[in-house]
Amino acid sequence: MQVATYISDLLYRHDCVVIPEFGAILSRRVPAQHFESSHTMYPPKKGLSFNAQITQNDGLLVNYMASVEQIPYENALQQVRNYVRFLDHEIDAKGAVTVHKVGRFSRNSEQSIQFTPMYLVNYLPEAFGLASHETFAVDRSFVETTVPVEEPAILLPLEEETPVITLETPATKSASWVRYAAAAVFLIGGSYAGFTGYQNQVNQSELLVEQLADKQVKAQVQEASFIISNPLPSLNLQVAAMDAAINEVVKPVQVNSKNFHVIAGAFRSPANAYKKVRELQKLGYSAERIGVNKYGLHNVAFSSFDSRNEATNELIKLKATGFSNAWLLVGRLK
Repeated sequence: MQVATYISDLLYRHDCVVIPEFGAILSRRVPAQHFESSHTMYPPKKGLSFNAQITQNDGLLVNYMASVEQIPYENALQQVRNYVRFLDHEIDAKGAVTVHKVGRFSRNSEQSIQFTPMYLVNYLPEAFGLASHETFAVDRSFVETTVPVEEPAILLPLEEETPVITLETPATKSASWVRYAAAAVFLIGGSYAGFTGYQNQVNQSELLVEQLADKQVKAQVQEASFIISNPLPSLNLQVAAMDAAINEVVKPVQVNSKNFHVIAGAFRSPANAYKKVRELQKLGYSAERIGVNKYGLHNVAFSSFDSRNEATNELIKLKATGFSNAWLLVGRLK
């Protein structure tokens, strides 16, 4: 049953877990132990014991079950009572019952409950992850070592040295010829290497001269002026209308005293900004240029408002009619 799991969980954090109407499981800290007979060291742990006199419900187990299973307190208490009946029935019928990871309960000849703890789980948080360690005894018996005896060296009689006779050979003409040939090969090799280096230097100089000449020719071609004997007749263009449009474009922007603007676009060229104003005015909007931002762009607004709510409502309407790039600007521009 799940009650055994809840009891095991509570033993990690509490020294006493009461099973109502059955008894209390107590825990105490046991230091690390070493058994010489088995040469085994055990880490510190919580030693478990059972007290059948403590049966009053302290609410620890029942409240923990209710919080984990998210059930009412009365339902959790009923589950604990059912579990106690199960334990009593198992002890009476089979003589013993085992609570998983906790221990084994049985009755003695006096019908008293006896408890045998199971140390499958170490409930001491400080010893988490520590396991028992088996050591091996050191054999300290004396071992005799034998030192090999060196045999005396046998001296052999020295042999008489045989004198070495050096033979002198007269100098021949062939040896002189070999030396002359080697000197000639060295001179030829050095001359060839010098000639090769000189030839590479000449080739590099010629390449630099060609590149310099190429640059000068390109510069002359770029700077050249051509004379046409039969020039085309000149054309006179009427630019009065354009001059008037430009003058109208660059005329100063009227200062807008409103702080909330629905922007249609921002343009680098004043002429493009004026063109956008004209397009929006033809569509029925009270468009105008409201100034230049810090990036040097001329902002064109559909309209300007005194409150944010009015400007936001207008922006929503414009986006619904197809002006998806419209946006809201708060503040004044120069």
